[in-house]
Amino acid sequence: MHLRPTFLLVFALALLSPASHATSVVPPTFPELVGEADAIYRGRVTATEARYVARPDGGNVIKTYVTFTIDRVLKGAAQKEVVLEFLGGTIGNDTLTVSGMPKFTIGDHDIVFVQKNGVQFCPLVAVMHGRYRVMRDAAAGREFVARDNGMPLTDTSEVEMPMTQLPATIQAAAVAKAASRGLAPTDFETSISSEVQKPTRRARPN
Repeated sequence: MHLRPTFLLVFALALLSPASHATSVVPPTFPELVGEADAIYRGRVTATEARYVARPDGGNVIKTYVTFTIDRVLKGAAQKEVVLEFLGGTIGNDTLTVSGMPKFTIGDHDIVFVQKNGVQFCPLVAVMHGRYRVMRDAAAGREFVARDNGMPLTDTSEVEMPMTQLPATIQAAAVAKAASRGLAPTDFETSISSEVQKPTRRARPN
């Protein structure tokens, strides 16, 4: 994962206090996204749970565990379920927020690019850039792939575009306009599988 140097300090602060912090991530290219993933799954979220986890200094930090039931393995070892570990979450009145961290809800259908699950603060390649939502265009009666911010992915080259969150009304209009051009999940999977079969590429420098 390629993080800007300023994030190292931000992440250290996130471990020490329940404040909200910004996450600055360099988007990967599509080949980098596929190449850096330890595993790539298509599936659905079946459970989420926030827990207190002990820190080395004796304090606690909140982590959220997302259970992902796997429908299809596009890269990595075959398995039926994986539990992804994310820094942050809410327990009672305590909240730890890491800005830009993907948020999952039971029933979500996603394609996730998993990297160092349980080791780094986010188990996805380039944080929000490693999660692709499978959504449905009700008007056209078809499924399409969207980025973490809900914007339809119309071409794999768009993977490396910065991700922004628009105001709700503008976002809804933009999604509705682009939904008919969004990649079908099967087309996205085909592109992923083709990239997986290419010779191994060097990861981006940290």
